[in-house]
Amino acid sequence: MPENTIPACLNASADAPDWLNEAYVEHMLRCAFKDASIKVRKLDVYYAVPKGNNYASIIFRIGVTYHSQLQYEIARTFIVKGMITEGIAGEKLRQYDVQRKEMDVYQFVIPELKLLMKSIGESGELYPTALIVDRKREVIVFKDLTPDGYRMVDRTQGMDMVHMKMAIKLMAKMHASSLKLREQQPNIFEPYNTCIVTRETDAFYPMFVHIFDALTDEVGKWGSEWKYYHEKLQQLAPNFVEYSQRVVDNDPASDDLCVFVQGDMWVNNFLYKYDGQGNPIDAVLLDFQYCTYGTPMIDFCYLYYTSARDDIRQNCFDELLQYYYYQLVDYARRLQYRARLPTLYQFLQQTQRKMFYAVYSTFIALPVQMNDNTADADFEALMCNDERARNFKRMVVANEKYQTILRGLLPQFDRKGLLDKLD
Repeated sequence: MPENTIPACLNASADAPDWLNEAYVEHMLRCAFKDASIKVRKLDVYYAVPKGNNYASIIFRIGVTYHSQLQYEIARTFIVKGMITEGIAGEKLRQYDVQRKEMDVYQFVIPELKLLMKSIGESGELYPTALIVDRKREVIVFKDLTPDGYRMVDRTQGMDMVHMKMAIKLMAKMHASSLKLREQQPNIFEPYNTCIVTRETDAFYPMFVHIFDALTDEVGKWGSEWKYYHEKLQQLAPNFVEYSQRVVDNDPASDDLCVFVQGDMWVNNFLYKYDGQGNPIDAVLLDFQYCTYGTPMIDFCYLYYTSARDDIRQNCFDELLQYYYYQLVDYARRLQYRARLPTLYQFLQQTQRKMFYAVYSTFIALPVQMNDNTADADFEALMCNDERARNFKRMVVANEKYQTILRGLLPQFDRKGLLDKLD
């Protein structure tokens, strides 16, 4: 199920920042490997992510040929990830503080989560290794996992059950280890409070509203048999953002389970490694720009409704939610987490209060992620309301495959009461 194409390798030298040169890379390698004798002989800069696959970051793959007193000449690749800083994208992303958060996570949180999993014998890769966190230039340099055989699943096809369960198991590992980490360091997750949906800033509200409006208009074109749902969406429109925000609200007086949430858990933020028969044997979770501390349903609903293959998405929610719960409890117990965990019944009651994230994930995130016309796919097309941006939003919700999915899910959401006024 891995994508057949090797990650994008178009030369990016013309677009690379001036500082991303041989001198910088040489200094980076010397610091990362603690070897002052490293000398870079050749540097090539490529695009690591094709246009339309990432809206918030600039990601390069660099090919480096170097040698040192300890090694003969060696050629390796690394990933250099930075934030878009110019224009509307830069302005909006600054309000989410995405780069500071992600640098902090890779420097202070990920190493702790890895150590906790290692302490119970879980030795998989789990998360990319950050070799350098460069706060001056606001970039993170990672080990490139591609040479080790890690690949993305094709985002247009979605995950089958094997890939989904592996992703959910990794989610449970992260959530369980975050419970133990917070038990050890009670304040460690306080700086992480801006998920994609948040009350901390309204920077992304135009995207939410414009895509929702375009979707409502599209359903209005489906014919008289869909008039009921079109009217439901029209009535939901004034409350859509508020109901989405309620999912990320934490009630200090409640016993609801809260964990460290990745916040953007979809197919393109997983890498899988495969055996010789093409079976996935390991998974790695990427990208912590929108992480927060809150209900695990933020991650679960987002992954399930954006990334599962459609036959799974339409039929397997209860099965996979229970699979997640038992994995979470198992890992929390193995980590000797001391606080009380909810029973399955209590957990399911808690999830019902947070189920509106299924609607948000399906209405806003999924059509953008399924977009296969990348010519106009950029951050401004999501955030602006000029004619080009409006056309882009109409195009993504008019995607035939997406509309088939939506036709299957609208009746489900209605039966669950998710299209009704929640007050």
